[in-house]
Amino acid sequence: MSAHGEPGRDRPLVGRGPELDDLDDALSSVSAGSGSIMLLEGEAGVGKSSIAHAVRTTAHLLGLEVRSASASAVPRRPFALLADALLPARPVPGAEDALGPVPSRAASPVEEELAALLDGARDTPAAPAVVARTEELFTALVRRRGDSGPWLLVLDDLHLADEASLAVLYRLAREGAVERALLLATMRPVPRGAELATVVAAWTRAGARYVELRPLAPTAVVELAESRVGAPVGPALRGALATTGGNPRFVADLVQAVQDAGALVPMPPGGVDVAHDGWVGPLDALVVARLDYLGADVTALLARASVLGSSFVVGDLAELAELPVAHCWRVLRHALAAGVVHARGDRLAFRHDLVRTALYAGLDPAGRRDLHARAARALQEAGAPPAVVERHLHRTV
Repeated sequence: MSAHGEPGRDRPLVGRGPELDDLDDALSSVSAGSGSIMLLEGEAGVGKSSIAHAVRTTAHLLGLEVRSASASAVPRRPFALLADALLPARPVPGAEDALGPVPSRAASPVEEELAALLDGARDTPAAPAVVARTEELFTALVRRRGDSGPWLLVLDDLHLADEASLAVLYRLAREGAVERALLLATMRPVPRGAELATVVAAWTRAGARYVELRPLAPTAVVELAESRVGAPVGPALRGALATTGGNPRFVADLVQAVQDAGALVPMPPGGVDVAHDGWVGPLDALVVARLDYLGADVTALLARASVLGSSFVVGDLAELAELPVAHCWRVLRHALAAGVVHARGDRLAFRHDLVRTALYAGLDPAGRRDLHARAARALQEAGAPPAVVERHLHRTV
């Protein structure tokens, strides 16, 4: 299967052989006339969109019709996701590409009626009867598209989808798999609204295959980095790559930051390594910005947790943050679901040390010193070894 890496998808996708094999099998079964549903879930930046791109590429090679849309790239209005995926693009006056006017195919009667209904509801909320009719037509459009041949429908970033599109997907799931079609949806664990949870449950009951896209293995991380720099990487850069926790986007961000800072130097025989740390500050800022989707309360609490180290006890964090333990757990549930932290016995641990160090660096210096002082007191009272308490006290000056 041909694929490309993030960002820009201009490099080979690495470390995803099993997932790509599963999707190849699903495409083959659809080509033979079956229907299949696959749900691809994983943390932000783990490569879901890259795999979706790979599936589209292979489907084209197999001669399947491909329809796709991303919820992150369409307006937040009713049926926007499905309209972008399923309705033919209407020409915009004056819009041309390098080869001339942008072509558009003729719309079917169902598509024309859908377009008219959506246009009529663009500025004012649609009446319940109009919503019901629109939902019925979208459902029929999906069901009938396989009449002309096998096809692929990719819905990327489903966690951001509008509620009306989710209602159609729920209705489709209740009716079972779509014949001669592979429906592939990608999503993050958070945010996860009640509507999406209902759709996922319905698709699961309809026989959907669930695939959790896990972080890359260390060898794949190095391979990805080397594909981006075009040379073997040295020990210092390998150490930095280990902090990404196997997240392909963080790998790409780190390599790009190193390159932008001019920190790569040749290393015999024929490799490269980092020569200075001028790239760290810009990378920290970018990583923190990547966490915006978690919400300010989650990132603020994680920033305080970063003072405690790569792993921490929630009770110690509660003392440090001067918050009830139950409140901390409620906030940290989102970080757990998102894959930013994970459970390790009675502790939570940052999955990517890159995230922890970026959050730590982003703390106000005076506030950081105060947090270390509070951490020293809390850990001493909890019976932590003197050397651990001393390390925190050392950082209060």
